[in-house]
Amino acid sequence: MTDGRQSVADAFRGAACTNPGRVRTNNEDLAVVDPLRGIFGVIDGVGGEAGGEVAAATAYDVILQRLARPLGTPAERVREAIAIANNEIFRQAQESAALRGMACVITLALVADGRVTIGHVGDTRLYKLRPTGLRKLTRDHSPVGEREDTGELGEVDAMRHPRRNEVFRDVGSAYRDKDEDGFVDVIDEPLEPDSALLVCSDGLSDMLTSATIGHIVRQHAGDPARVTEALVAAANDAGGKDNVTVVYAEGPMFATAVAGGLPGSLTPTEPLGAAPNPAPADEPTDSPPRDGGFRRVTRSIVRSRTTWFIVGTLVGVLGAVGLMLQVAKTQVQTPRTLVVATDGTAPFERIGIAMAAARPGDVVRVEAGDYNEQVLIADGVDLFARMPGTVTISRPPSLPVSLPGMTAGGTLPVRISGVRLESSVSSPAATAISISGTGVTLELVEISGPFSHALTLEPNASVTMQGSRVDVPGAVISVPEDSQATLISNMFIRVGRSPDPPITAGPRSRLTLSGNLFAGFDPEIVRGIADARRRELLNSNIIVPPPPAPRRVGERRR
Repeated sequence: MTDGRQSVADAFRGAACTNPGRVRTNNEDLAVVDPLRGIFGVIDGVGGEAGGEVAAATAYDVILQRLARPLGTPAERVREAIAIANNEIFRQAQESAALRGMACVITLALVADGRVTIGHVGDTRLYKLRPTGLRKLTRDHSPVGEREDTGELGEVDAMRHPRRNEVFRDVGSAYRDKDEDGFVDVIDEPLEPDSALLVCSDGLSDMLTSATIGHIVRQHAGDPARVTEALVAAANDAGGKDNVTVVYAEGPMFATAVAGGLPGSLTPTEPLGAAPNPAPADEPTDSPPRDGGFRRVTRSIVRSRTTWFIVGTLVGVLGAVGLMLQVAKTQVQTPRTLVVATDGTAPFERIGIAMAAARPGDVVRVEAGDYNEQVLIADGVDLFARMPGTVTISRPPSLPVSLPGMTAGGTLPVRISGVRLESSVSSPAATAISISGTGVTLELVEISGPFSHALTLEPNASVTMQGSRVDVPGAVISVPEDSQATLISNMFIRVGRSPDPPITAGPRSRLTLSGNLFAGFDPEIVRGIADARRRELLNSNIIVPPPPAPRRVGERRR
């Protein structure tokens, strides 16, 4: 059994891509991708900027912890993982007024032994693709989605409906039992070697029809990363009204099977109506038309099912031409990945040079190595280490102490992931990362060394930091008036002793703290806000006080 599970998981190659979209600055979506364990999913946060991100991050941590234990059947594992995540989100929301009402929606797939088991709550979606077509396996838990699934609404009408974003089932808004009826939909489906899975948030399915999704998958089959990037780019080209996240995994024979199929064989999920019955043929007659015959002929043409069938066909053809033009446009505008490596094996040897060549929507991917440079993040460009923790960015000795090691500004969201920033005694600095833009996300980032501040925010800037580690002798972050900081599941460690708190916040700043560890700091933790607000912020965090100061020589205990 174990060997079969491993072979299926290894055979299905997966990739993910997520983007805040063109309207929102924060991203409440999280992709769940673990091909070795056969785990693929999407989590979409609900409940405002802070609450949605906290709910999604909590669900992500809980689900991966539960699925790491291979106990129970696949159906039991996905059902239990979602239920535990639900109750942990609900618990945190009850303990913090700022998080009250937070929740998320989840679609989670577990691939094992030639089958896929799906746990689903909400309006995220899972599609299964075969060479002969595309099929939506999940049903939307929303008023509009329910009408679309039953065929009452067409796909395009549902996409444009004003109540499209409402859901009647979520994860986290109430306490749930794992076996409760009407909570987790569990779907079990065979998974053939020539099949593929696509999980997405509503930021994709609200922007692209299923036919467009299928067409883009066909074009890039065989390259999962390219599939996800092209779909996200297409959703943004179509308006990008919400966060968009795509997780895609394909079997070893899918690309070959699709390449051998007929163009356009992937079909939409919208139910097609029954083919119209042919109209009865007019009986031949030699009689001349009577008075008013012209009007009767005109009415018969207008009322003819055949006429409207022809008109509908022409409209469909024109729509298909428009689709092809839109996809062609998407291909031109697809984001690029610029690769950086110190050993000369990549197009760029320095991060700064790649950033200078990047344009909004691009990704700068950094291979393992030490990079001695100041990094200026370009507007709308993501930076990530191919392997988290293997990329170290240190300050050049010639850089003035007052200048930060990294800056992130502009009007478009950026994401920085998996890199380590450090300074040394010989090259100290005031700030590791200076943030002046909105929608900056830091994930799995490490900051270490003699920095006065790990992060500084300018007024009206915003940052989300999650899963990161900071060990500095100075402060962690300064949050001025009218700026926003969301810190989730991080480790903040004070090196040495200092009376200064890790966080300074203005009274009108927006600060969210959840699941963080503060070690070595005095109890104040956050300075600049009222005591009641401080207690509320710190309620769901862990605080480890500094060790007692060593006694001076000759000092005796009383």
